[in-house]
Amino acid sequence: MSSKPSDILDEVTLYAHYGLSVAKKLGMNMVDAFRAAFSVNDDIRQVYYRDKGISHAKAGRYSQAVMLLEQVYDADAFDVDVALHLGIAYVKTGAVDRGTELLERSLADAPDNVKVATVLGLTYVQVQKYDLAVPLLIKVAEANPINFNVRFRLGVALDNLGRFDEAIDSFKIALGLRPNEGKVHRAIAFSYEQMGRHEEALPHFKKANELDEGASV
Repeated sequence: MSSKPSDILDEVTLYAHYGLSVAKKLGMNMVDAFRAAFSVNDDIRQVYYRDKGISHAKAGRYSQAVMLLEQVYDADAFDVDVALHLGIAYVKTGAVDRGTELLERSLADAPDNVKVATVLGLTYVQVQKYDLAVPLLIKVAEANPINFNVRFRLGVALDNLGRFDEAIDSFKIALGLRPNEGKVHRAIAFSYEQMGRHEEALPHFKKANELDEGASV
């Protein structure tokens, strides 16, 4: 693994974090101690970069996450958490194909990991791969039935596949979780409209407009 610092602040923090380890090394003979005191064991560095990179990703600092996690990602010794957060960071920084590939590899490695399935399913919706998103998000919704974002995005994917009845069902579940989300009322209205059911669409359009007007006051 390269010892080149990707972020000088992270590197300084790394040395500070492991100050005790450095101090212990000073107890060795002078020559070895001088050399060892200003180096960091690769294993320690790797653990630090992993934890710090994941922390950056969770906090939305995706560019910093990429810089650190790329240094600890190892395709041969696969770490699902590293791949998941590096995949998210890639997607958020515009490297969507690389991110999707990592997320798919993560799900293949951990098929029962709901978090990985959720992120990959939502990513499929983002990149308009609706046929791949639907079965994954159905599985996630069964495991986590009160996740608003999953229910809403599942509805979006179903709507884009022309499965309007199922889309409306999913949107209505999302509406049960957040009754005052204007975008859900509007999505239901558009699904009804595409089915030619104008009278059923109308109250949802009105409600969406009321909520939008209320939010702008």
